[in-house]
Amino acid sequence: MVPLEVTFGAFALMFTLVGLARGCLRELGVTTVMIFVLFFLHTFEGYVDQGVERVMTVSPVALAQGNQDTVGCWVFVGSVLGAAFVSYQGHTLEFPGQPPMGVRAVVLGLLTGAVNGYLVIGSLWYYLDQYGYPLDFLGVNAESLSDGALALLPFLPQPFLGQPVLFGQSLLLYLSLLLLLARVIR
Repeated sequence: MVPLEVTFGAFALMFTLVGLARGCLRELGVTTVMIFVLFFLHTFEGYVDQGVERVMTVSPVALAQGNQDTVGCWVFVGSVLGAAFVSYQGHTLEFPGQPPMGVRAVVLGLLTGAVNGYLVIGSLWYYLDQYGYPLDFLGVNAESLSDGALALLPFLPQPFLGQPVLFGQSLLLYLSLLLLLARVIR
């Protein structure tokens, strides 16, 4: 079986190649949307968990804790996937300006695509791990993670970017404001 970190790395590599094809200005629009979504999910994670718990308790069918984890995981995974889908489909948020040319275009496209892959795929991995891998993704569970996967967990977007840095606010807030400011000023 392929280790989980290799599987997610392959998905992130696909985002990197998409970034090369779309260009850095379009990819920065996706980055902005994903940072905002991750900020809101990170900020309201406790409220979403409480809401899922309330819905599950008033449900006509009494469901076990394992099913509650599955529903909670689907809510977050669906939110991340939905935001990524909307960000990439149709008329997307694009930063204004002249796109770079030549080698700069290639490097910036690859870089912004890699960042988006990290945000999307890393967030999916984070929520799968948070809820104990309830979706039976590739037959992975918490006990089957390799040492490499365990070492990468603290560097996923929510634990890494969600740390409070200034005035008790997460880095996600400041990144979202910086990207919004860059979008407006440019």
